[in-house]
Amino acid sequence: MEYKISVILPCLNEENTIEFCINRAFEGINNTPYKGEVIVSDNGSTDNSVKIAKKAGAKIVNIKEKGYGSALRGGIEAANYEFIIMGDSDSTYDFTHIERFTNKLADGFELVVGNRFKGGIEKNAMPPLNKYIGNPLLTYIAKKLFNSKIGDFHCGLRAFTKKAYEKMELKSTGMEFATEMIAKSSLLKLKITEVPTTLKISINPRKPHLKPFRDGLRHLNLMFTYSFLKLSKFGVNLFIYLFSTSYVLFIFLSPVKIGSVNFSTGTLNVLENILLMFLVLKTMLGISNNFFPDFLERDNKTSRNYGLLFLTLGISIYIYDLLYWKTSNFGQLNDIYNLKLVSIGSLLTTYGIFEIFRSVIETSINYFKD
Repeated sequence: MEYKISVILPCLNEENTIEFCINRAFEGINNTPYKGEVIVSDNGSTDNSVKIAKKAGAKIVNIKEKGYGSALRGGIEAANYEFIIMGDSDSTYDFTHIERFTNKLADGFELVVGNRFKGGIEKNAMPPLNKYIGNPLLTYIAKKLFNSKIGDFHCGLRAFTKKAYEKMELKSTGMEFATEMIAKSSLLKLKITEVPTTLKISINPRKPHLKPFRDGLRHLNLMFTYSFLKLSKFGVNLFIYLFSTSYVLFIFLSPVKIGSVNFSTGTLNVLENILLMFLVLKTMLGISNNFFPDFLERDNKTSRNYGLLFLTLGISIYIYDLLYWKTSNFGQLNDIYNLKLVSIGSLLTTYGIFEIFRSVIETSINYFKD
């Protein structure tokens, strides 16, 4: 199959380096057996970047929405070819390495990420805080959250296929775009690999667009957001198991005296409320799961919903308790026995209502799908 390459260069006031990057990109394309194009995705430059880029032979795409991710998404969507290379326009990346990336794509990989730590980082090309703390720390967290083997999550020079990009459904507008790409690719179980590349000092150093603290927090927020369902599902199920076991034991055994401490109705109320909280969280996670794309490990089949059964059982226990009260002519009752009935009835009724609500939402979502 004959492939072609689209090189995407996000640009914001890069008049001093954009021509150099375009020329290197064309050189990199010519080093491969493929033809290609260079797209400059301009994000509102007020200098001569666009004029210079046009003269150098690049295709210009104007992106109004601000942000690194926005510029890249706009450029990628304008790309005409299947193999896509993305890289910064500040001359720090070596576009003559394009062949390393396209060789991997031709071998069947869907995402190829550059690794600057393996290829070499020129002295002073990366701030020490980023090099020794920020990048390694965020990469380590991401690798653990997404079971990824990529060693440089934040390298801006990378390649992927147009089909893989469409599967990812990337949404980020800022610097966290790079992390979102690898995170979603990992969750989608795409074929991912990395190749060594370099990072050099710019031919015309300028103040970086990257803001380490702000962008680091955005990266963290994105990573935990996309791993939220997976982590929450495990934690909620664990707590439901622990507290449901304790609750059932107290239903049968309370009041209980351990040493000098009496565990009675108050303890039962606490366990009921905690258990109900986690059951409701489970329902809410079930609803949330329907709003996330398939790459967030949605179940292939809709989970069974016993909301109506729980509600019926809860109301039945309320009716039984009312009849039990009637046997005493609506007078004095066994407080502990009555509390246990009310507790079970309340738990089942409330959880049943939430589960019925989940069923309605899921049905509505399926009914109104495009």
